[in-house]
Amino acid sequence: MKNNSSVLKSPILILIMLVALLMISCETVENAGSSEKDGKNTAGTFAAKETEKTEKILAENEFTVTLAENPTTGFIWQYEIQDKSAVKLVDDEYVPSNTDKRITGSGGMHSFTFACLKDCDTSVTMTYRRPWKGGETAEKRLIRIKYKKDDNLSWELEKVQGE
Repeated sequence: MKNNSSVLKSPILILIMLVALLMISCETVENAGSSEKDGKNTAGTFAAKETEKTEKILAENEFTVTLAENPTTGFIWQYEIQDKSAVKLVDDEYVPSNTDKRITGSGGMHSFTFACLKDCDTSVTMTYRRPWKGGETAEKRLIRIKYKKDDNLSWELEKVQGE
């Protein structure tokens, strides 16, 4: 009888080990982002084309906006500054997700750093589009910027409706 019970335990043990191995090797992917309004962060889950806004004030006149992007689909973020004498782009960087794995088709995050050159109340339009395919636009975002040199810098990212 001892042999029969050990024979039955062996397949069950192997099955348990396989399930545990599968659970360890599985990876869940979530497109999580945060939005901020009035200085309060709220977390949320977004679709692949949605954006994440992280407030990062680098200097008294610079800030960074980070947006989810997947250039493998042909869509990239492009910007248009309303008042180029007041605001300029000082840096932009795309960082792919899963950089250690380089998974084909996975997106990443694109950070744009802007600097305010003078007191202003202006905006930057961010457009997520395929520039090579007739300019097909997936969505637009608007960055509203208010800056006073001796006061403060504030900005807000919002989705443009009807896009």
